[in-house]
Amino acid sequence: MKQKISWSAMIAALGLAAVTGCTSYEPPPKAVKHSSFTDVPKEEQKLMAVSSHKILTLEDAQSLAVQNNPSFKTKYFAIVSARAAYYGAFAPYLPKITLSYQIGQSFSEPNNVYKNNIRNGSRTFENTPQAQASWLIFDSFVREMNLMAAKHNWKQSEALELDARRLLIKSVAYAYNDILLAMAKIRIAQENMKFQDSQLKENELKFEVGAVPLSNVLNFKAYYNTAESDLYSAQYAYAASKYSLAQLMGLTEGTIPDEVKFPSVPSPDGEVLSALPVYLDTALANRPDLKAYREALEVSKYNYWSSICSFGPTVTFNASIGYTAGQTRVKNYSGDGGDYTNKYETFNFNYGATASWEIFSGGKTFFNMRSQQAAMLQSDYTLANSWISIISEVRTAYDNYLTCMKQVKISQKSLELYRKIRDLVDEEYRAGNTELTRLNEAQRDFVSAETTLATYVINMHNAKAQLQAAVGAY
Repeated sequence: MKQKISWSAMIAALGLAAVTGCTSYEPPPKAVKHSSFTDVPKEEQKLMAVSSHKILTLEDAQSLAVQNNPSFKTKYFAIVSARAAYYGAFAPYLPKITLSYQIGQSFSEPNNVYKNNIRNGSRTFENTPQAQASWLIFDSFVREMNLMAAKHNWKQSEALELDARRLLIKSVAYAYNDILLAMAKIRIAQENMKFQDSQLKENELKFEVGAVPLSNVLNFKAYYNTAESDLYSAQYAYAASKYSLAQLMGLTEGTIPDEVKFPSVPSPDGEVLSALPVYLDTALANRPDLKAYREALEVSKYNYWSSICSFGPTVTFNASIGYTAGQTRVKNYSGDGGDYTNKYETFNFNYGATASWEIFSGGKTFFNMRSQQAAMLQSDYTLANSWISIISEVRTAYDNYLTCMKQVKISQKSLELYRKIRDLVDEEYRAGNTELTRLNEAQRDFVSAETTLATYVINMHNAKAQLQAAVGAY
């Protein structure tokens, strides 16, 4: 009895798998099913594990994005779909078997009964179970072409997933670097506020004893307010950049917890690059989008060849087996009796082969061939355009990185100069040897130099991410 139950459970499980499919996946967060954000329970949110990421590095952010980004996850199921289509392309090589069961009853009753033209009435009941099989023996290689097209379509979907990963990693790097730049601008604004506040307090004391005019005091108040406004702008940029990064990381709260910290502005030291041809060769060998275009061209080629094969004949083997059981009851309307019932059982089996060759269909096959040929040529030119675009992207990214490195080095030197100028002018102003406007100018130039250096450093790291993406890193 237990063995029968186990077999029944196994058959039920196989049936359920056949109905629901064999693809398992982690469903999206339950939070997205709600129509109100405030009503979402915390356990249904996709949150960030703060304890393990007190300091969020770029590598951590990219890893979490690859794991959680919903848009990227859809690429996996595109692969599943393409793989299933490839396996499905083997189906035409196998026989097709159909089971059928037919049951029915028919009635035949005369409408008018005449003396010399008496007809009998009848009632017939039949049931017929039947099995039919057909096997495509030859179709002029259409199946082979479709199978190869499905195979390359599968490879194309895999390449597109890698390309989506490449672009996602680059986007995360940009968003992450925007956060670091905003943090640098916050620090610069706070230091500027501190400088203006110290000057304000000192000039207020001098004003009380009549050493400086009121305009000097108001000047530092105004510049303090400007620095405070810059702080608010930087804080907003910091928050907005966190929102962008959280979206890329697939966090349903749309932000990164305040407990999560970020490192300071990355190193201003750039990397020594190899020669440009190395990056060009690497890109052409590794770029997944170029691989996808190459696979798309192969798909279009096999689709074109399949359309040519459609001009050929097909040969199909057919067989059927059936059993018919029924009975016919006959009613004699002559009045002489003679009613009877006829029961019968019939076994049917037949087989044969069919060869067909479509000679003319209004030009449908021909124009389908021309359409597939045009699609193939279009894919060929699309691949060529992608190849040229990649060369341009690599050259642009390479030059951009070198330019950013030069700008960082110059900005470092300029910042030190502006720092010395500001300190000297500050000493001269305190000693009464220079005007207020010169101090304002020196401080403004120093703050601008700090901001410029931070911007160039971030631009350099963005250029690094751009170059890595251009050569196909994922």
